[in-house]
Amino acid sequence: MLQIRSTCEEACHHTRSINPEWDVLTRIFMRSFMIMASSLSIILASSISTSAQTISESQMRAANLARMQAELMNGGGSQYSPADCMHQGGGATCMISNTTDGFRFRFLGGAPGWAARHDLATIETVVLVSQDGKLFKVEYNGPVRISVLP
Repeated sequence: MLQIRSTCEEACHHTRSINPEWDVLTRIFMRSFMIMASSLSIILASSISTSAQTISESQMRAANLARMQAELMNGGGSQYSPADCMHQGGGATCMISNTTDGFRFRFLGGAPGWAARHDLATIETVVLVSQDGKLFKVEYNGPVRISVLP
């Protein structure tokens, strides 16, 4: 905070005008701006470090493996696109469990662009990837099962 105050004081000092009211307004504005900027940087830094701490490298690898396996089984990227959650860090909301057995992902998919067009998904995939990422098991890959939709 000391550095911000000295920066503000220097900026306010160098912007003196003929009208004393403008000097006061300039100082108030500069101080407010500096406080808001420093608060925003602290908030952004803490949110970035929090999100980085919650997703492990093994979860990231597991999500990538599950997504790539689904793409391979369903005709490749020109034929199939998984749900957006599989393109977010660590599978995001597609990860339905994290146990000693591994990371289990359940996600929908369909023809490329299905989600952007708000079409219904045509394929459901459930993949279990071991904690070390060396083994995986496709537990389901087929038509969307209505009974297990969230």
